[in-house]
Amino acid sequence: MTFIKASRRPLIFRRLTSFTVLEFKTLADKLRSEWKELEYKRLSSRPNRQRKVGQGRPYKGSFETMLLLTVMYLRTAIGGALLSYLFSVDEVTMRSWRNLLLPLLQDRFIPQTIVRGTKRRINDLDEFLNTYPELTEMIADGVEMKIQRPKRKQGKNYTGKSKRHVKKIIVATNRIDNLFLGRTKLRPGSVHDKRILDEDPLHKRLSKNAQVKKRVDSAWTGENPEQGWIVNKRGRRSHPLTDIDKKQNRKLSRIRIKIEHAIRRLKIFRRIAETVVIRTQGLFDQTINAAMNLANFKELVRQPTRA
Repeated sequence: MTFIKASRRPLIFRRLTSFTVLEFKTLADKLRSEWKELEYKRLSSRPNRQRKVGQGRPYKGSFETMLLLTVMYLRTAIGGALLSYLFSVDEVTMRSWRNLLLPLLQDRFIPQTIVRGTKRRINDLDEFLNTYPELTEMIADGVEMKIQRPKRKQGKNYTGKSKRHVKKIIVATNRIDNLFLGRTKLRPGSVHDKRILDEDPLHKRLSKNAQVKKRVDSAWTGENPEQGWIVNKRGRRSHPLTDIDKKQNRKLSRIRIKIEHAIRRLKIFRRIAETVVIRTQGLFDQTINAAMNLANFKELVRQPTRA
């Protein structure tokens, strides 16, 4: 299968990638120049190189086909053997294409805010992302990703809430446009959501900016309201919630439902929604980042007035 063949069936193409053909072409156009730059840098950095960059056998597939394979890798949970068979390439070639293109999707469509910090961006962003309005209100929530039962230290990754072995992250979105702004590091399932955020540099950056409202659920009970934290109130034994507290919680939940919709957009990519079988070091993080970037791209490209 190639991009040209797949694009002839628009409905099936969208089911396989979650993008229309036009949206996919837009994505390829935005990444192509950066792909050429990174590829030239990678090839020219080889020691004792004898031939000029560009000589030798070219890739079997076009850039669009390589990108299609990478998107399908994220969109589906099929194994590498089947995915390589669909594209008529060797499984090693499939992994090589995936590893070459995933770095392009690490921070390409994540706007620069206090959530991301001062990390250097490896890609040039579009005009919208460069002129992204100042963040005034964000929503945060935890995301669980199922993993296979580990052979060792099973209790470390087990969560009694879901009765399974998981990895966790905390994601943050902008209340206005529902774009993903960033996430915490990947942590074991036994770690509480509040502890994940407390031990991550993200918490320190957020607490320093009291002007930014931070809406979170009752898992973050105890955060200082003077630092901009808005937390659902929690009832306790012999101290049930009053009617006013319940009304305030409902009001907050109506706002926070947006992040549940954002998590659904993230888990459209079944590679992290199904049981994750990734064992390669660093690939799990790359996969999550790529899914977040593609979810943001889809949100931007479908709203022309803001893209």
